[in-house]
Amino acid sequence: MSKIVDYVSEDNKNDMLNDVRDSDYDAFVKLSQVFELNVFCPVHMEGEKDWVVAYLMNDAVESFLVFKDSVMTGKYIDVDEEQIPFVQMLKDGYMLIVNQGNKNIFTIKFSRLELRTYLFNYGSMGHFWIKGYEYLRQLEYQLADIRDKYRYLGEEVCNDAERVLMKLADFPPIKRFQSVPDQYYVSYPDCVYEEAVDYLIDIAERVEDNSIRRKLKAYKKKTSGLRSIQLAAMFGMRKHAVFVDAIIADLREAASGYPQRIFSREEQEIHNVIHAKAIANLNEYERQGYKCLLYREEPFMYARDSITYKEHVLVYINGIISRKAKIVSFE
Repeated sequence: MSKIVDYVSEDNKNDMLNDVRDSDYDAFVKLSQVFELNVFCPVHMEGEKDWVVAYLMNDAVESFLVFKDSVMTGKYIDVDEEQIPFVQMLKDGYMLIVNQGNKNIFTIKFSRLELRTYLFNYGSMGHFWIKGYEYLRQLEYQLADIRDKYRYLGEEVCNDAERVLMKLADFPPIKRFQSVPDQYYVSYPDCVYEEAVDYLIDIAERVEDNSIRRKLKAYKKKTSGLRSIQLAAMFGMRKHAVFVDAIIADLREAASGYPQRIFSREEQEIHNVIHAKAIANLNEYERQGYKCLLYREEPFMYARDSITYKEHVLVYINGIISRKAKIVSFE
């Protein structure tokens, strides 16, 4: 095992970017982030010879770092220990040496590191992990997808509407509707962006919701925990449903310019059967006078995962004061 230590020492943890060409620096910064999160897992994408590693994967984007013209020596193994990388610049490319917790070492020789990104329509994507106010939890989840897309890949992958919407991902009243269980939740600092609050005020004016407009203006003037709680409560009230629906509609419109994921003919036939059942259920609820939204879950297109295709009908249930929902799922 001493040979592994000779390849990669503790001092090299922060030296990964020292021996890269200026033109490749940004891609290697992203590779260093993958190692910092300890999620480096090289794979072959279907139909390609190059090794790739996932960079950012969510409903809105599938992004990979591609080791062009790559050859692996040794073998990657699945370990829980920290993986320590070392990069050596060669005349015709690079050598990446990875120490897997002193249990294994492998290398990848490659000509250059390339970022490959695919953007998708996430507007009707939904995951229902926590009960209660599911429509607001899906809004929180989708806003976080936009924020991560912006922070990891830059503003060039976001349209004008998304650059405003992503600033709502860390808006305290919306963050109160956490979409994922605590063990999977990644907490970002609370942020109250003036542009985001102005957007919400504009929405309130558009739908003539004067009470929430006044509360938003007061919150913008002076933020406080109490006002955050009050606003969050208003988001879940029946009387402010049109205000919330306008935000959801804007988000779906912002996402609509991106393509849908494409699946095989056999997979699409299965999806079509599920979709027909979901639509029939939605139409029946609407016939009874309920307002509904259709959501779907689908596996990644370029890095298949264990998620199976599902569709969900979200049916709004109006109480005397609150507005809740029930979820009917099809798979």
